[in-house]
Amino acid sequence: MESIFSKVSLPSIPVDLLATLRIFFEKGTLQNKTLFEQLYVDRWFDYNLPQMGLTAEAIMASYKVRFMASVIGNDAATPLRPTDGFKTFNEEIPRLGHRFPMSADKLRKMLTVLEASNKRYTDQQKFNEVYKILMGDVQEAYLGCKDTVDHIILQALSNGGVAQFTPKLNNPDGRTFKIDYNMPERNKRKAQKAWTKENAASINPFEELAELKYEFENYGITFGEILVSPALYAYIINNPNVRRAIKGNDKSAQAVTPAELTAMLQQFELPVLTKINKRNAVAVDGKRSQTLINPYNDNMIVLKPAGKIGEVQPAFEDNAIIPEKDVEYVDAGNGMRVAKWQVGESTGQKAGEYTQASWRALPIITEIDGIVNYQVRGIE
Repeated sequence: MESIFSKVSLPSIPVDLLATLRIFFEKGTLQNKTLFEQLYVDRWFDYNLPQMGLTAEAIMASYKVRFMASVIGNDAATPLRPTDGFKTFNEEIPRLGHRFPMSADKLRKMLTVLEASNKRYTDQQKFNEVYKILMGDVQEAYLGCKDTVDHIILQALSNGGVAQFTPKLNNPDGRTFKIDYNMPERNKRKAQKAWTKENAASINPFEELAELKYEFENYGITFGEILVSPALYAYIINNPNVRRAIKGNDKSAQAVTPAELTAMLQQFELPVLTKINKRNAVAVDGKRSQTLINPYNDNMIVLKPAGKIGEVQPAFEDNAIIPEKDVEYVDAGNGMRVAKWQVGESTGQKAGEYTQASWRALPIITEIDGIVNYQVRGIE
Protein backbone atom coordinates (compact mmCIF):
# COMPACT_ATOMS: atom_id res chain seq x y z
CA MET A 1 0.00 0.00 0.00
CA GLU A 2 1.43 3.38 -0.98
CA SER A 3 0.64 6.78 0.41
CA ILE A 4 -1.66 9.02 -1.61
CA PHE A 5 1.41 11.27 -1.88
CA SER A 6 3.68 8.59 -3.34
CA LYS A 7 2.86 9.19 -6.98
CA VAL A 8 1.60 12.47 -8.34
CA SER A 9 1.59 12.43 -12.13
CA LEU A 10 0.90 15.77 -13.70
CA PRO A 11 1.48 16.30 -17.43
CA SER A 12 4.35 18.71 -16.95
CA ILE A 13 5.44 17.66 -13.42
CA PRO A 14 5.82 13.90 -12.98
CA VAL A 15 7.07 13.56 -9.41
CA ASP A 16 7.16 11.23 -6.42
CA LEU A 17 6.33 13.54 -3.53
CA LEU A 18 7.72 11.25 -0.86
CA ALA A 19 10.96 10.99 -2.83
CA THR A 20 10.97 14.80 -2.94
CA LEU A 21 10.53 14.81 0.83
CA ARG A 22 13.48 12.45 1.26
CA ILE A 23 15.66 14.73 -0.86
CA PHE A 24 14.51 17.69 1.24
CA PHE A 25 15.96 16.14 4.40
CA GLU A 26 19.07 14.68 2.77
CA LYS A 27 20.25 17.86 1.04
CA GLY A 28 20.37 19.95 4.21
CA THR A 29 20.20 23.29 2.39
CA LEU A 30 20.15 26.60 4.24
CA GLN A 31 16.42 26.89 3.54
CA ASN A 32 15.82 23.46 5.03
CA LYS A 33 17.83 24.31 8.13
CA THR A 34 15.87 27.52 8.61
CA LEU A 35 12.63 25.57 8.44
CA PHE A 36 13.59 22.52 10.46
CA GLU A 37 16.47 23.60 12.70
CA GLN A 38 15.15 26.55 14.62
CA LEU A 39 15.06 25.19 18.16
CA TYR A 40 17.29 25.47 21.21
CA VAL A 41 18.52 21.89 20.80
CA ASP A 42 20.01 22.83 17.42
CA ARG A 43 21.73 25.93 18.84
CA TRP A 44 23.20 24.40 21.98
CA PHE A 45 23.73 20.70 21.21
CA ASP A 46 25.63 18.48 18.81
CA TYR A 47 24.11 15.26 17.46
CA ASN A 48 25.74 11.87 17.86
CA LEU A 49 25.17 9.05 15.40
CA PRO A 50 22.17 6.84 16.21
CA GLN A 51 23.00 3.73 18.23
CA MET A 52 21.34 0.35 18.67
CA GLY A 53 21.27 0.37 22.47
CA LEU A 54 18.64 2.31 24.44
CA THR A 55 21.01 3.66 27.09
CA ALA A 56 22.77 7.00 26.58
CA GLU A 57 26.26 7.35 28.01
CA ALA A 58 28.50 10.40 28.02
CA ILE A 59 31.43 11.91 29.88
CA MET A 60 30.36 15.00 31.81
CA ALA A 61 32.74 17.94 31.72
CA SER A 62 34.14 19.16 35.03
CA TYR A 63 35.46 22.62 35.84
CA LYS A 64 38.42 22.97 38.16
CA VAL A 65 41.51 25.08 38.68
CA ARG A 66 44.57 23.51 37.05
CA PHE A 67 47.43 22.11 39.09
CA MET A 68 50.60 24.15 38.97
CA ALA A 69 53.70 22.16 38.08
CA SER A 70 56.20 21.75 40.92
CA VAL A 71 59.71 23.13 40.76
CA ILE A 72 61.83 20.00 41.08
CA GLY A 73 65.47 18.98 41.08
CA ASN A 74 67.32 17.92 37.94
CA ASP A 75 67.42 14.28 38.95
CA ALA A 76 64.15 14.12 40.90
CA ALA A 77 61.11 12.15 39.79
CA THR A 78 58.14 14.19 38.63
CA PRO A 79 55.40 14.30 41.30
CA LEU A 80 52.11 12.48 40.72
CA ARG A 81 48.86 14.45 40.46
CA PRO A 82 45.33 13.13 41.14
CA THR A 83 43.15 12.94 38.01
CA ASP A 84 40.02 14.09 39.91
CA GLY A 85 38.11 11.51 37.84
CA PHE A 86 35.23 11.97 35.42
CA LYS A 87 31.48 11.98 35.90
CA THR A 88 29.72 9.48 33.67
CA PHE A 89 26.15 10.06 32.57
CA ASN A 90 24.06 6.94 31.99
CA GLU A 91 20.32 7.15 31.29
CA GLU A 92 17.52 5.56 29.31
CA ILE A 93 16.81 6.97 25.86
CA PRO A 94 13.05 7.69 25.74
CA ARG A 95 10.84 7.29 22.68
CA LEU A 96 9.15 10.45 21.44
CA GLY A 97 6.39 10.47 18.88
CA HIS A 98 2.94 11.51 17.67
CA ARG A 99 0.78 11.18 14.57
CA PHE A 100 -1.62 13.39 12.69
CA PRO A 101 -4.67 12.18 10.74
CA MET A 102 -5.75 13.32 7.31
CA SER A 103 -9.39 12.45 6.73
CA ALA A 104 -10.88 11.06 3.53
CA ASP A 105 -12.75 14.35 3.07
CA LYS A 106 -9.49 16.31 3.00
CA LEU A 107 -7.92 13.77 0.66
CA ARG A 108 -10.96 14.03 -1.60
CA LYS A 109 -10.50 17.80 -1.86
CA MET A 110 -6.84 17.35 -2.72
CA LEU A 111 -7.61 14.80 -5.39
CA THR A 112 -10.15 17.23 -6.85
CA VAL A 113 -7.36 19.78 -7.16
CA LEU A 114 -5.16 17.21 -8.90
CA GLU A 115 -7.75 16.00 -11.40
CA ALA A 116 -6.61 16.34 -15.00
CA SER A 117 -10.01 17.82 -15.89
CA ASN A 118 -9.48 20.64 -13.42
CA LYS A 119 -8.33 23.45 -15.71
CA ARG A 120 -8.70 26.12 -13.04
CA TYR A 121 -5.14 25.60 -11.81
CA THR A 122 -1.86 25.06 -13.60
CA ASP A 123 0.11 21.89 -12.97
CA GLN A 124 2.62 23.87 -10.91
CA GLN A 125 -0.16 25.31 -8.75
CA LYS A 126 -1.56 21.82 -8.18
CA PHE A 127 1.84 20.51 -7.21
CA ASN A 128 2.50 23.46 -4.88
CA GLU A 129 -0.82 22.94 -3.10
CA VAL A 130 -0.22 19.26 -2.43
CA TYR A 131 3.41 19.85 -1.51
CA LYS A 132 2.37 22.54 0.99
CA ILE A 133 -0.04 20.14 2.68
CA LEU A 134 2.52 17.34 2.73
CA MET A 135 5.26 19.54 4.18
CA GLY A 136 2.90 21.14 6.68
CA ASP A 137 2.00 17.77 8.19
CA VAL A 138 5.61 16.63 8.24
CA GLN A 139 6.91 19.88 9.72
CA GLU A 140 4.29 19.75 12.50
CA ALA A 141 5.17 16.16 13.35
CA TYR A 142 8.95 16.65 13.02
CA LEU A 143 9.23 19.85 15.05
CA GLY A 144 6.91 18.43 17.71
CA CYS A 145 9.50 15.75 18.50
CA LYS A 146 12.23 18.37 18.75
CA ASP A 147 9.93 20.49 20.95
CA THR A 148 9.93 17.66 23.49
CA VAL A 149 13.75 17.62 23.53
CA ASP A 150 13.69 21.42 23.92
CA HIS A 151 11.29 20.94 26.82
CA ILE A 152 13.75 18.58 28.55
CA ILE A 153 16.63 21.00 28.00
CA LEU A 154 14.89 24.20 29.14
CA GLN A 155 13.24 22.54 32.11
CA ALA A 156 16.52 21.02 33.30
CA LEU A 157 18.51 24.24 32.74
CA SER A 158 16.09 26.26 34.90
CA ASN A 159 15.15 23.65 37.54
CA GLY A 160 18.40 22.55 39.11
CA GLY A 161 19.26 20.07 36.37
CA VAL A 162 15.99 18.11 36.67
CA ALA A 163 13.35 17.57 33.98
CA GLN A 164 10.27 15.45 34.34
CA PHE A 165 7.13 14.47 32.48
CA THR A 166 3.91 13.30 34.09
CA PRO A 167 0.46 12.70 32.57
CA LYS A 168 -1.06 15.32 34.90
CA LEU A 169 1.58 18.00 34.36
CA ASN A 170 2.84 18.09 30.79
CA ASN A 171 2.42 14.67 29.17
CA PRO A 172 -1.31 13.84 29.26
CA ASP A 173 -1.22 11.01 26.74
CA GLY A 174 2.21 9.66 27.67
CA ARG A 175 4.26 8.13 30.46
CA THR A 176 6.01 9.42 33.55
CA PHE A 177 9.66 10.19 32.86
CA LYS A 178 12.27 11.97 34.98
CA ILE A 179 15.90 12.78 34.34
CA ASP A 180 18.42 14.41 36.67
CA TYR A 181 21.62 15.82 35.17
CA ASN A 182 23.15 16.22 38.66
CA MET A 183 23.73 19.96 38.79
CA PRO A 184 26.19 20.71 41.65
CA GLU A 185 24.56 22.16 44.76
CA ARG A 186 26.96 25.12 44.68
CA ASN A 187 25.42 26.10 41.33
CA LYS A 188 21.91 26.49 42.79
CA ARG A 189 21.65 30.01 44.19
CA LYS A 190 18.92 32.30 45.49
CA ALA A 191 18.88 36.08 45.63
CA GLN A 192 18.80 37.67 49.08
CA LYS A 193 15.81 39.76 47.99
CA ALA A 194 13.18 38.83 45.45
CA TRP A 195 13.30 40.81 42.21
CA THR A 196 9.85 42.30 42.62
CA LYS A 197 8.37 45.70 41.97
CA GLU A 198 8.30 46.40 45.70
CA ASN A 199 12.05 45.74 46.06
CA ALA A 200 13.09 47.41 42.81
CA ALA A 201 14.85 50.38 44.46
CA SER A 202 17.18 48.07 46.44
CA ILE A 203 17.90 45.63 43.60
CA ASN A 204 20.90 46.18 41.34
CA PRO A 205 20.88 43.38 38.72
CA PHE A 206 24.31 44.33 37.35
CA GLU A 207 26.02 44.02 40.74
CA GLU A 208 24.32 40.74 41.67
CA LEU A 209 25.11 39.07 38.34
CA ALA A 210 28.67 40.40 38.33
CA GLU A 211 29.23 39.00 41.83
CA LEU A 212 28.13 35.56 40.63
CA LYS A 213 30.34 35.83 37.56
CA TYR A 214 33.47 36.64 39.53
CA GLU A 215 32.79 33.95 42.11
CA PHE A 216 32.44 31.18 39.52
CA GLU A 217 35.48 32.38 37.60
CA ASN A 218 37.41 31.19 40.67
CA TYR A 219 36.16 27.68 39.83
CA GLY A 220 37.35 28.00 36.23
CA ILE A 221 33.85 28.66 34.84
CA THR A 222 33.28 31.38 32.25
CA PHE A 223 29.75 32.33 31.25
CA GLY A 224 28.83 33.26 27.69
CA GLU A 225 25.07 33.75 27.92
CA ILE A 226 22.44 34.66 30.52
CA LEU A 227 18.96 33.19 30.03
CA VAL A 228 15.95 35.10 31.32
CA SER A 229 12.20 35.01 30.86
CA PRO A 230 10.60 37.93 28.98
CA ALA A 231 9.10 39.14 32.28
CA LEU A 232 12.50 39.24 34.00
CA TYR A 233 14.06 40.90 30.96
CA ALA A 234 11.43 43.65 31.22
CA TYR A 235 12.11 43.96 34.95
CA ILE A 236 15.85 44.37 34.39
CA ILE A 237 15.60 46.90 31.60
CA ASN A 238 13.10 48.97 33.62
CA ASN A 239 14.82 48.65 36.99
CA PRO A 240 15.53 52.16 38.42
CA ASN A 241 19.16 51.31 39.24
CA VAL A 242 19.69 50.01 35.72
CA ARG A 243 18.15 53.17 34.24
CA ARG A 244 20.35 55.38 36.41
CA ALA A 245 23.49 53.43 35.53
CA ILE A 246 22.77 53.80 31.82
CA LYS A 247 20.99 57.16 31.54
CA GLY A 248 22.35 59.03 34.55
CA ASN A 249 20.32 60.62 37.34
CA ASP A 250 18.99 63.44 35.18
CA LYS A 251 17.60 61.11 32.47
CA SER A 252 16.72 58.05 34.55
CA ALA A 253 13.03 58.40 33.69
CA GLN A 254 13.77 57.64 30.03
CA ALA A 255 13.38 54.16 28.62
CA VAL A 256 16.49 52.03 28.18
CA THR A 257 16.98 50.46 24.76
CA PRO A 258 18.17 46.84 24.30
CA ALA A 259 21.37 48.15 22.68
CA GLU A 260 22.09 50.37 25.71
CA LEU A 261 21.45 47.45 28.07
CA THR A 262 23.83 45.21 26.12
CA ALA A 263 26.51 47.92 26.16
CA MET A 264 26.22 48.31 29.94
CA LEU A 265 26.39 44.54 30.44
CA GLN A 266 29.68 44.61 28.52
CA GLN A 267 31.01 47.30 30.84
CA PHE A 268 30.28 44.98 33.78
CA GLU A 269 31.97 42.18 31.77
CA LEU A 270 28.69 40.29 31.73
CA PRO A 271 27.42 38.24 28.76
CA VAL A 272 24.33 39.10 26.75
CA LEU A 273 20.80 38.37 27.96
CA THR A 274 18.84 35.80 25.95
CA LYS A 275 15.05 35.86 26.32
CA ILE A 276 13.56 32.39 26.59
CA ASN A 277 9.99 32.33 25.35
CA LYS A 278 8.88 28.79 24.57
CA ARG A 279 5.27 27.62 24.62
CA ASN A 280 3.79 24.38 23.37
CA ALA A 281 0.32 22.89 23.24
CA VAL A 282 -0.65 19.44 24.46
CA ALA A 283 -3.55 17.22 23.45
CA VAL A 284 -5.98 15.72 25.94
CA ASP A 285 -8.20 12.88 24.69
CA GLY A 286 -7.26 13.75 21.11
CA LYS A 287 -8.23 17.42 21.45
CA ARG A 288 -6.05 20.52 21.79
CA SER A 289 -5.83 21.66 25.40
CA GLN A 290 -6.41 25.35 26.12
CA THR A 291 -3.45 25.29 28.51
CA LEU A 292 -0.05 26.04 27.00
CA ILE A 293 3.04 24.41 28.49
CA ASN A 294 6.03 26.56 29.47
CA PRO A 295 9.13 24.42 30.10
CA TYR A 296 11.24 27.29 31.44
CA ASN A 297 11.07 28.36 35.10
CA ASP A 298 10.35 32.09 34.79
CA ASN A 299 11.62 32.70 38.36
CA MET A 300 15.12 31.62 37.39
CA ILE A 301 18.07 33.34 35.76
CA VAL A 302 20.39 30.80 34.12
CA LEU A 303 24.06 31.53 33.50
CA LYS A 304 25.58 29.15 30.95
CA PRO A 305 28.83 28.77 29.01
CA ALA A 306 28.90 30.07 25.45
CA GLY A 307 28.05 27.82 22.54
CA LYS A 308 27.36 24.10 22.77
CA ILE A 309 26.60 22.63 26.18
CA GLY A 310 25.88 19.02 25.33
CA GLU A 311 25.06 16.32 22.84
CA VAL A 312 21.94 14.50 21.72
CA GLN A 313 22.18 10.73 21.68
CA PRO A 314 19.64 9.14 19.32
CA ALA A 315 18.90 5.43 18.98
CA PHE A 316 17.52 3.63 15.95
CA GLU A 317 13.74 3.55 15.87
CA ASP A 318 12.08 0.13 15.81
CA ASN A 319 10.66 0.84 12.35
CA ALA A 320 14.18 1.48 11.05
CA ILE A 321 15.09 -2.06 12.10
CA ILE A 322 11.79 -3.79 11.24
CA PRO A 323 9.81 -1.63 8.76
CA GLU A 324 6.20 -2.54 8.00
CA LYS A 325 5.40 -3.43 4.42
CA ASP A 326 2.34 -1.18 4.12
CA VAL A 327 4.01 1.96 5.48
CA GLU A 328 6.08 4.58 3.63
CA TYR A 329 9.10 5.83 5.61
CA VAL A 330 11.38 8.86 5.38
CA ASP A 331 14.60 9.23 7.36
CA ALA A 332 14.41 12.75 8.75
CA GLY A 333 17.95 12.83 10.09
CA ASN A 334 19.60 12.08 13.46
CA GLY A 335 17.54 8.92 13.90
CA MET A 336 14.11 10.52 13.48
CA ARG A 337 11.63 8.72 11.22
CA VAL A 338 8.59 10.08 9.42
CA ALA A 339 5.99 7.48 8.42
CA LYS A 340 2.85 7.64 6.29
CA TRP A 341 0.16 4.99 5.94
CA GLN A 342 -3.47 4.64 4.99
CA VAL A 343 -6.31 3.23 7.07
CA GLY A 344 -9.79 2.15 6.05
CA GLU A 345 -12.21 -0.74 5.95
CA SER A 346 -9.50 -3.41 5.99
CA THR A 347 -8.25 -2.02 9.30
CA GLY A 348 -11.71 -1.40 10.74
CA GLN A 349 -11.16 2.36 10.81
CA LYS A 350 -12.52 5.43 9.13
CA ALA A 351 -10.80 6.02 5.79
CA GLY A 352 -7.84 8.39 5.94
CA GLU A 353 -4.08 8.71 6.11
CA TYR A 354 -1.70 9.25 9.03
CA THR A 355 1.56 11.17 9.24
CA GLN A 356 3.76 10.11 12.13
CA ALA A 357 7.11 11.31 13.44
CA SER A 358 8.94 9.23 16.04
CA TRP A 359 12.36 9.61 17.61
CA ARG A 360 14.39 7.84 20.25
CA ALA A 361 16.64 10.60 21.56
CA LEU A 362 17.98 12.05 24.78
CA PRO A 363 19.80 15.38 25.21
CA ILE A 364 22.83 15.09 27.50
CA ILE A 365 23.92 18.33 29.19
CA THR A 366 27.63 17.55 29.42
CA GLU A 367 28.43 21.06 30.69
CA ILE A 368 26.04 20.91 33.66
CA ASP A 369 28.88 21.78 36.09
CA GLY A 370 29.26 25.12 34.29
CA ILE A 371 25.58 26.12 34.45
CA VAL A 372 24.30 28.21 37.36
CA ASN A 373 20.71 28.75 38.50
CA TYR A 374 20.03 32.09 40.21
CA GLN A 375 16.49 32.17 41.56
CA VAL A 376 15.25 35.74 41.91
CA ARG A 377 11.51 35.22 42.34
CA GLY A 378 9.34 32.79 44.27
CA ILE A 379 11.92 32.64 47.09
CA GLU A 380 9.76 33.87 49.93
